[in-house]
Amino acid sequence: MEKMLARDVEDLVVEDLVHAAFEKSWPFVSTDPVLAEGDVENLRVRLSLRLQRLAQNGERDVWRLANGAIGELRREQAAA
Repeated sequence: MEKMLARDVEDLVVEDLVHAAFEKSWPFVSTDPVLAEGDVENLRVRLSLRLQRLAQNGERDVWRLANGAIGELRREQAAA
């Protein structure tokens, strides 16, 4: 029971971090001339997924989450 509660709390922490990092990174991503090309909703989803993965892998700093996700989107764009 305690493990389930701890996991729920951790999930909420990750969710809050991802939300905060999204709010910090989206204004940059949405106006970046390279990243903002194409489908805006798809870009929002891709940014969110990268933030979630970084947070699930243990990153807990909001700015490192935001910058890491932006970096991944840029590398993905460059490879395309």
